[in-house]
Amino acid sequence: MSSYENESRAGRALASAEAIAACPSFVSAMNIVGKRWSGLIVGAMAHGCETFSEISRYAADLSDAVLARRLRELEADGVISRTVVATHPPSVRYALTPAGQALAPILDELTAWGQQYLTDEPQLTGDTQEDEQ
Repeated sequence: MSSYENESRAGRALASAEAIAACPSFVSAMNIVGKRWSGLIVGAMAHGCETFSEISRYAADLSDAVLARRLRELEADGVISRTVVATHPPSVRYALTPAGQALAPILDELTAWGQQYLTDEPQLTGDTQEDEQ
């Protein structure tokens, strides 16, 4: 690798670090909504899905294991809440928190932007095997 390439790569890394430092809230938000399937799960809940099975039917290509993991992550991030209903057998209901409710229209706008400007099939790049499971 040439000296110029090293300097260029170092400059890009510095610019990236500066951008992250300048916008930590943006980076944090993208860490949540940028995770594969998270937007679809929030969208399902915004359209009335409350149970694991309802969300699973809405997101048919999503495995149960990944759905369970994403639900736990979204709950930990404060986007959704989980309530165990004392019935026999017990049932679990999920709901959008105020943060999740505020996120739903943003995801709708992102979807509209994608429909307007992205005409090709999306390329799945940067996804890890873990995210696909």
